Amino acid sequence: MSIAVFFVFAALAIIGGVGVISFHQPIRSVLSLVVVMLSLSVLFLLLSAQFVFAVQIIVYAGAVMVLFLFVIALLGPARDIGRGRLRFQTALSLLFVLALFGLMYALIQGVQYRQPEKADLNFFGTVQSIAVGLFTTYLYPFELTSILLLVAAIGAIYLSRKHIDDL
Repeated sequence: MSIAVFFVFAALAIIGGVGVISFHQPIRSVLSLVVVMLSLSVLFLLLSAQFVFAVQIIVYAGAVMVLFLFVIALLGPARDIGRGRLRFQTALSLLFVLALFGLMYALIQGVQYRQPEKADLNFFGTVQSIAVGLFTTYLYPFELTSILLLVAAIGAIYLSRKHIDDL
């Protein structure tokens, strides 16, 4: 049963990813990204990573996608966004497609990668395991990230407000 659920939601994630890059309307692209985020959250649940499942739904499928929708609504449908091609868009697309096919070929040929470390699956993905890693090994990067986000929020507020002198 879980294999069928995996294949259904993996296919939904792939279809949603294709929808993100193929739709011309930004709203449809964002809704396709919501499908991808919800599908990935179910895949995390299948891996018994309940905390990552909940965070994926609350933070990414909820808050970040609402933010994207607000930005698109602020820009409005009247603006013509992304109609022109970038200078090297075709060449970069071909390069990325070739790299993808090279990786797929290597995977099919049986390239051996480093084996992952053995993990206790009763402890993997739980709130306790994430907290242990977050507050021991990755404490400084976690705190630096929070300071960076705080500075970015203060900078965005400062740049978005109107100056009294300009009135």
